[in-house]
Amino acid sequence: MQSRTMGVLNRPRVSLADRRLFLTRLAALGGAAVTMSGLDFVMAAEPPKSAGNAVGKVRQVRGEIKEYKDPKTGARVRRLTGDGSSNVHPYFTSWSFVGDSADNAILVSNRSGAYQWYLLDIPAARMVQLTTGQKISANMACVARRGELFYFDGPVLHAISTDTLQDRELYRVPAGFKPALPTCTADGRYVAFAYCQETALSTKTGRIYSTMHERYYQHPHSVVMRIDTESGAAVAAWGETTWISHVLIHPTQPNLIVFCHEGGSTCVDQRMWIVDLNDRQMRKASPLYPQRPGESCVHEYFTQQGDVGFQYSLDRDGSREQYNAYIRPDGTWIRQYLFPGRRPGHIQSNSDNSLVVGDGAYLSPDDREGRNYVGLMTHANGRVQVRRLAWHGTSWLTQASHGHPSFSPDDRWVIYNSDAEKSDNVYMADVQSL
Repeated sequence: MQSRTMGVLNRPRVSLADRRLFLTRLAALGGAAVTMSGLDFVMAAEPPKSAGNAVGKVRQVRGEIKEYKDPKTGARVRRLTGDGSSNVHPYFTSWSFVGDSADNAILVSNRSGAYQWYLLDIPAARMVQLTTGQKISANMACVARRGELFYFDGPVLHAISTDTLQDRELYRVPAGFKPALPTCTADGRYVAFAYCQETALSTKTGRIYSTMHERYYQHPHSVVMRIDTESGAAVAAWGETTWISHVLIHPTQPNLIVFCHEGGSTCVDQRMWIVDLNDRQMRKASPLYPQRPGESCVHEYFTQQGDVGFQYSLDRDGSREQYNAYIRPDGTWIRQYLFPGRRPGHIQSNSDNSLVVGDGAYLSPDDREGRNYVGLMTHANGRVQVRRLAWHGTSWLTQASHGHPSFSPDDRWVIYNSDAEKSDNVYMADVQSL
């Protein structure tokens, strides 16, 4: 497969004084001297002054970023990471970029020996370390496009500005509980998540989801929280003795929070729920899509229009039908579309919901290769039309290896994960290149 290394693009003009200041700061942080380009956030940054702090450290990753033509689909693909470490972009319910283009990606990497969050200036092939946490893990963060990263370091929720590198503690989960995936409003004003009671488990085998049923049947205490990122005010939105996860806050109406009862379709008879913080008396969570026998729902997300997209399965007459489906927060059913074969693992929409991406692309009921492709989907006449964007070939063995694709803010690119090169890496495929 032919590949080429990305070059430096669109270098801005920088004054001598600015350049000297930039290099002085890099030297103080132990970073290497690099060419100025892209968003020169490091020049403006004032990282913490503690000894040995690697926040602001710059890494040149020119040798990792490679562009090639996908030999199976013909799509233009960029590999963004490739040093042998584990690298993962944020969960598919979050943005993976800051700004309005696809130039500046957020990712987590353990290239320093432990997972830390980084901002990758793709045209400049320059990666800036954002965090020095002790207990950072993949997926436990969300991104506001204006340039803020909200992340958990163990039980502590932080906010960091990607242009100033200023890090603030927002909230601490109480002892005996663990946080789940965070989510933020489009403007970054509010962050929501659930915390769940920590319990001992006996069915852990090392395989993904091995403890899911046991954890469900333990009925742990869970609470859904919303944090005001400006004032720090914490509000408990809902709680019950059920395993809650996959919290989603409405992009523009922060009073509306969707969450799921976790445990897998074998156990859970009603997955999706919604709670309205504007309910001041006798607040109750309501089923968002009331499930009936034979139905299952999974992988819900908010579209940018504020509707909820999800995947829906119906078992009847000995066969399974699988759909993409959409519903409004008030429970108004919008539409569903039948897949020609199996559904992908996870889906996400572009800015106007005219195009959907998934980490599978099954073209027919007999398709055995669909699990290896990132797929693009359109909807018409109650059907999903599927085409293959790029081969990802991931193993699916861990959460970090799941594709979890999502669109760039300009809808031009799809970002996804894969361990096809023996370690977890981040890739981008050009939607317009097909």
